[in-house]
Amino acid sequence: MSGIGVYYPDRRETQRIGIIPDIEVKPALLSIQQGKDEVLERAIKFVETGK
Repeated sequence: MSGIGVYYPDRRETQRIGIIPDIEVKPALLSIQQGKDEVLERAIKFVETGK
């Protein structure tokens, strides 16, 4: 149990609510068969470009 609150930048609580994703990525079956990780690739793109 944590005694530290975790909040969104606008000070809304995240505890008992969870983090709401603002970018949704659904891996395709073909990509999985080819060994690609679309979720990881999208996360890296976001870190690199901010979009």
